[in-house]
Amino acid sequence: MSDSDAAKNQPKLKFEDREYSIDTLPKEGKALIDGLKTAEQQIKLHEDNLKLISFSKAKMVEELKKILKDVEPLNET
Repeated sequence: MSDSDAAKNQPKLKFEDREYSIDTLPKEGKALIDGLKTAEQQIKLHEDNLKLISFSKAKMVEELKKILKDVEPLNET
């Protein structure tokens, strides 16, 4: 494998229209990248949970409407 092949296979960071070799970053930079990845994963997880909760809520509202269709309300407005 040539040096140019090795350079192509290095993990890279694209940040603010620039590209950096992750291998050359200081330890603190690598830790920040790991933290950002974790934050993105957590955001995705919570977004998926919110979608699931929203879907479940909509289904419960549908079911309640079906039940209340046959129940006499206390007053008509």
